[in-house]
Amino acid sequence: MIILNYNILMMGTYMRVCLVSPEVFSWGYYGGFGFLTRVLGRELTRRGYEVSVVTVKRHGQREIEELDGIKVYGFPSHDDKPHTLRALLSRLESMDYYKKVEAEIYHSQAISYNTFAAQRAMPHSIHLVTFQDPYDLHEWRKISQVDEKYQFTPTFRLRIIVENRLLSQACKRADGLYSQAKFLIPKAKRLFGLKESPTFLPNPIYIPDRSIRKSDSPLVCFLARWDPQKRVELFLRLAKELPDIDFIAMGRSNDPRTDALIRKRYTDLPNLTLTGFVSEEEKSRILERSWLLVNTSIREALPVSFLEALAHETPILSGENPDSITKCYGYHVKGDNYSAGLRYLLRYERWRELGRLGREYVEKVHKADKVVDMHVEVYRSYLEARR
Repeated sequence: MIILNYNILMMGTYMRVCLVSPEVFSWGYYGGFGFLTRVLGRELTRRGYEVSVVTVKRHGQREIEELDGIKVYGFPSHDDKPHTLRALLSRLESMDYYKKVEAEIYHSQAISYNTFAAQRAMPHSIHLVTFQDPYDLHEWRKISQVDEKYQFTPTFRLRIIVENRLLSQACKRADGLYSQAKFLIPKAKRLFGLKESPTFLPNPIYIPDRSIRKSDSPLVCFLARWDPQKRVELFLRLAKELPDIDFIAMGRSNDPRTDALIRKRYTDLPNLTLTGFVSEEEKSRILERSWLLVNTSIREALPVSFLEALAHETPILSGENPDSITKCYGYHVKGDNYSAGLRYLLRYERWRELGRLGREYVEKVHKADKVVDMHVEVYRSYLEARR
């Protein structure tokens, strides 16, 4: 069947792609990996390719769903089992779903045990990996400082070392390795013991096809899940510190109790709006009106939110500086002094020019049509080599 599919591809535009992802931006779980997976899959289907996603089944998700023309297969999560057993059982069961898809290309949107499962299930297909956000021990140590779920014990440290060694085997079995950010290339090479450097393959970003109209008065926004490593309360305290500036926090916590406590603590601030989860259209409107995007995470790779903000001419205020984007198109915060950075960008309207330059950068490097075409050419090159 796969050989026949190759022949069909070479005669026309047929291609069967499976995106291997931990999430798909639906059914109550909204993260960066899921968003870029959905955008890439949607754009590939618009070009006439057959696209599937195999991912863990979320609450309310059926075994097989259709989303934006993408066929989504959800394998059981086994949430009622201990962590190690849960991970093993779910990946073993996921292999049947990769076989059902029977794709020519399996493209992992992050290196994980899902990559292992796809490779084991379909060893004769093409397997590609894009490094989205690989963690090293230093970053796990930083996260343990803000998230009590992760205690940096000797046992935990050993587990991470073993996991990275196992994932390095999945990298070596892959036909191609890519990175969504340039600074991640040497990091992935070191972390997984790669002989060759991954190739830069950016993430696709939609750019508004309209003139951007900013709010008449300063408006500062936050866009992220309210997980501990995002440190949303630093943003909310900034709103309390600067009552003459309007703040709007998009997102919510995956933990309903934590979400409720945060909202109760800050809901009375007259200059602060807490939106919860927003639609793509509402997110675009908020980013368009905003003067700045504030990111308070303790660590980041290159988040989709940075690129979405810049696409709306909204510069970045963050303690993270992936690919020097924050420094070039915003303000790189040192020592968590976000108020100093905010005042700097607002003074003399520095933010306006930086936002304009940021949009030019995203148009040049991350524009969705251009990036999806890059993905198609990558896929075709591997399929052509198999002839």
